[in-house]
Amino acid sequence: MNELFLSTPPKGTLPTACCINSSFRLSLSAGNRAPPRPYANALTQRWRHQTFPNPAKDMSQLRWAFIQPFQLRVRRGIESYVWALTGALVDTGVDIDILTWQGPLNPPSLTGGQVRLRTVPSVRYYQHLVAMPFYLRQLLFNRYDHVFVNFADYGEGPALRLSAAIKKVPFSVVFHFPPTVAPHRYRQFERWQFPRDATHLIAVSNHLANQVRDWSHRKCAVITHGVDTKKFRPDHEKREQTRASLGIAPDAHLLVTAAALEERKGIHWAIEALPRVLKTFPNTCYLILGEGRYRKELETLIRNLGLESHVMLKGAVGDVDNYLCAADLGLLLSRGEALGIAILEYAASSLPVITSQEPPFDEFVHDDWGTRADETNSLQLSEMIISLLADPARRATMGSAGRVWVEANYSWQQVAAEYRDLID
Repeated sequence: MNELFLSTPPKGTLPTACCINSSFRLSLSAGNRAPPRPYANALTQRWRHQTFPNPAKDMSQLRWAFIQPFQLRVRRGIESYVWALTGALVDTGVDIDILTWQGPLNPPSLTGGQVRLRTVPSVRYYQHLVAMPFYLRQLLFNRYDHVFVNFADYGEGPALRLSAAIKKVPFSVVFHFPPTVAPHRYRQFERWQFPRDATHLIAVSNHLANQVRDWSHRKCAVITHGVDTKKFRPDHEKREQTRASLGIAPDAHLLVTAAALEERKGIHWAIEALPRVLKTFPNTCYLILGEGRYRKELETLIRNLGLESHVMLKGAVGDVDNYLCAADLGLLLSRGEALGIAILEYAASSLPVITSQEPPFDEFVHDDWGTRADETNSLQLSEMIISLLADPARRATMGSAGRVWVEANYSWQQVAAEYRDLID
């Protein structure tokens, strides 16, 4: 069972890392090689360094664990949330472990103190069964003051239930999806008695919190996502470079959606509105950042409408911020969202925003930087897009207002402080 330690070094040096086995420790300095395990090279390649600090910790320091299986396997809102929140928490002095499954993705560069990745060895089948004893061992042999989970059915449920019979481990559940979208997740929460045993239930929006309260019959705190405003910001140089790499002319209009390719994300509604937009602005392009099972349906729709030269399915990318710098307008026409972290990233990048009329967008999309549309009405949607593309001054004003709003309300430092206040 491997551990990957991530820390931010002094300026002028590289990040540090080492891969640890329960029986020995190996420094990934030049000339040393990690034991042959699946994905070992992918996990450690970016984090080679000569030295690593002693991991011994002050027992008075808060120590939290986040159990999130897919940190090294997929790029979604939940994974982005865990990376960003843990990075902000270590800045406040919390010692953090992330318990996750091995995977092909590299961890991002983290700021602040130290975050440890404790990774479950990868197997072809029944990964959740392998994860359960791994989680149980970590819960029993580490002094965690608090544990946070987002799921119950990837080994978390039985591990927490069994550990409670031996040692009390306080844990909280963070809800990122409504019951209407993922009812099977809530059945697993119930199976492992999370509504009864969790110290706190936490939702990322008021809309979701109300549903969790109705389901659990107990209190549910609301702590939203944040956004890294140093990473997501306007950058003229990045804009030019990214547009050049995409083959988009400087004077062309670029719409963007950053979302998984799922029907509920409403990407098809934007595609269906695009032909009307092209009649007024024929050099408009639509960039879609994300991957998913709905790709084939979207490709068929694009082909049927003859939009191959105007719509780009870029897939899942790690540098979303660069693509947002290149865009003129951000779209998220989804249903069943808990929050919609892409909206915060659009606003931080000074992009005007168009969302669907579905909750929770009514909670936080303000008229001075965003607008909500009936996503099923392609005529109305196309008119909204045309109106914004035709008025660059209005877009600039809305973009500036959105960034000011995000900076004032949605920094990860604020989110980390709210978690500290709740748990402390």
